[in-house]
Amino acid sequence: YVFTDIQGSTKLWEESPDAMMEALGYHDAVIDRATEANDGVSVKPRGEGDSRFLVFQRAADGVGAAADIQRGLARVDWPTSTAVLVRVAVHTGAAELQSGDYYGTAVNRAARLRALAHGGQTVVSAATYELIRDAVPAGVDVHDLGLHGLKDLSVPEHVFQIDIDGRPGTFAPLQSLEAIPNNLPVQLTEFVGREVEIEEVKLGLDQSRLLTILAPGGAGKTRLAIQAAADLTFDFPDGVFFVALAPILTGDEVPQAIFEALGVPIASGDDMRTQLLDYLRSKSQLLILDNFEHLVGGPALVSEILTSAPQVKIIATSRIRLRVGGESVLVLPGLDTTWETPEEAAKASSVALFVDAARRTDRLFRVEEADLEPLRRVIHLVEGLPLGILLAAAWTDTLGIDEIADEITNSLDFLESDLDDTLDRHRSMRAVFDSSLALLDEEERRMFTALSVFQAGFTRNAAEQVAGTTLRSLSNLISKSLVTADRDSGRYSIHALLRQYAEELLISDAVLHQETGIAYIAFYSQLVAESERLITLADQRRALSIVEDDIENVRSAYRRSLSRRDASAVRRFVLGLWFLYEVRGWHQAGQALFEQALETFPQGSDDENIVIARETAAGALGKFVAYLGQPAEGAAMSGLAADRLSQTSDRYGELMALEARCDGLAYLGDWSEIREVASSAIDIAEEHDCGWWRAGMPNWLAIAEAQLGNTEQATAAVEDGNNRLAQLGDDFFMAWNVMVRASIEAMSDQLDAATASNQKLVELSRGLGFQRTLQFGLQGLADVSMAAGDLSAAQGAFLECL
Repeated sequence: YVFTDIQGSTKLWEESPDAMMEALGYHDAVIDRATEANDGVSVKPRGEGDSRFLVFQRAADGVGAAADIQRGLARVDWPTSTAVLVRVAVHTGAAELQSGDYYGTAVNRAARLRALAHGGQTVVSAATYELIRDAVPAGVDVHDLGLHGLKDLSVPEHVFQIDIDGRPGTFAPLQSLEAIPNNLPVQLTEFVGREVEIEEVKLGLDQSRLLTILAPGGAGKTRLAIQAAADLTFDFPDGVFFVALAPILTGDEVPQAIFEALGVPIASGDDMRTQLLDYLRSKSQLLILDNFEHLVGGPALVSEILTSAPQVKIIATSRIRLRVGGESVLVLPGLDTTWETPEEAAKASSVALFVDAARRTDRLFRVEEADLEPLRRVIHLVEGLPLGILLAAAWTDTLGIDEIADEITNSLDFLESDLDDTLDRHRSMRAVFDSSLALLDEEERRMFTALSVFQAGFTRNAAEQVAGTTLRSLSNLISKSLVTADRDSGRYSIHALLRQYAEELLISDAVLHQETGIAYIAFYSQLVAESERLITLADQRRALSIVEDDIENVRSAYRRSLSRRDASAVRRFVLGLWFLYEVRGWHQAGQALFEQALETFPQGSDDENIVIARETAAGALGKFVAYLGQPAEGAAMSGLAADRLSQTSDRYGELMALEARCDGLAYLGDWSEIREVASSAIDIAEEHDCGWWRAGMPNWLAIAEAQLGNTEQATAAVEDGNNRLAQLGDDFFMAWNVMVRASIEAMSDQLDAATASNQKLVELSRGLGFQRTLQFGLQGLADVSMAAGDLSAAQGAFLECL
């Protein structure tokens, strides 16, 4: 498939429509000659009037035609003020020929590939390149441009440039998703239809900075928002970011969710809401706030963002209006439900979606003319709702389309709506979900219901341990569109509305609900316990990733363990969560997290498990309290926790609390006390063979000795810690160790050595994603640059530090 279009054609038409009309004649003649000469067919224009869609039986013919087009256009004496430049894309794949036109994923991908290129440039996909690599047409060279994300948000495409003799071969970087910062999730299926709605989203954002996509569950709000954002990436130089709000519980958590989506560190001492507004103030960004309806108080933050950040625009998806000033609303209808002829049916997005979903079960599935009437009934009964269409299509492996229509006719109660004139039978999707679950046997139904416990997707191992699935049963659920698999990440998920429905079934089954809840807590508490083990083995990047990759489930399981007063599980959560929140700089959220444990487990219990759970949480809490501007309270809290833990069997918890106490004491400048605490911790770690803590605590001893003017003792402590940490291969405590070394070197006017140490600290911190030590490293570089008189370098480092 060869797709072409003219660069900047709108401007050329506006400048000189008569000249452009003449130019278009030359343009069409060149393309038609090249198509005929290479045994191709011109299907029809695709998109604007100056775009073309050509089809060839052989990849070499398509590439040859593309080369002939560029050569022919170069020879034209254009009547326009500037030469007409055409971008060309070539892709190869299977598609359906219906009513003289081609449909399918391969065709759509070819169009997306064209969108990457610039005028005069010709690009081809990896599929095409593989077919021509051993027989490149004469006068053509191939230039590898690497992997690039297309705006259909599918897996990245390996793109190659066709260099044609006598034509320029150097162009600006491709206009791929990687060119603009974004976190838009890769989509596993083709985006079908909604062309009108995509344009309405763009128009809505032109007219208003807040667009709410309003629809009941299952209407495709999220997918539409993500696709529209992908199309708009180049309008927002500071990035396009997707913020998933479904997992959070209150509007107060929205700033944290936005910060996490942006990947921006949060300062400890300032109000998070204020920080967010300050950060966004000068940004030109698009935020997609997904699933907003349940967050009381959330719309107030949206209003503040719009007021404080004039270049930020927001797409919100919700079942209810946000009712914020300046809000524009797009009510998302179902897909088209009627057609008059088979040709119109072939073009209907609802039919395309049904066929696309059915082919996930049967790749040879096709709609015959006799199927069109029952298919029209199916789509009409679900009112074109994408989720209803997907669920209906999942039945094609066991039922004919007419049988599916009959089943839906007998039980339809799928639509959720707050409109007063909506029929009662249209207020719920329960009938659609019930029909879908009817395809499952009793064991599959139990497994699917149990899977609803997962808050934000899950791994195969998690599904097996918590819900008792097998690979085959999980595959069956995927084939029936009840579970979605992401092959790249190895994770699975359930559509949010389906999960809510299944969760109701889970809650109604008291025995299964209890068993699943216990298994859920056990799995994620063990996962975090494994993280703690990896932390102390100095495998900290892996320790962070296994918790952070499943953070919503981990936090949910932690809260469940608190509600069940499962002290042993709470203890397993504490150190792994403390470490993640410490490294990422989530201090306010960490304070809230561990305060919940203190509220659950009051002082005075005789149960050692409860004492350990409470006091390890109190030790971690003391660190975050100190960071957040109350060092005396934090130091006292951690110190008391350490004293109480010393009476238990938990040495790691005690050492964590002692290390946290040093943070508070450092803010208070009590260096003598830090020396005593650090020395005590070193003795405890030595006695109980806690190697990681033994290697890390000399950092605090060195800091104290340096501040007390004992440079020789400080240097000895640094060397002791460095040797042990290097042997472990540690990054976390090593970052602190290098920071102390840099401080000692700066205090001794060893500026070159201090510069090298701070550079190493910055490198270590960036590798671990450790925001706090990165700040110290940058500040250290700035201070040393100031001392050396390099004000420009100092200014740059200070600004990045801030």
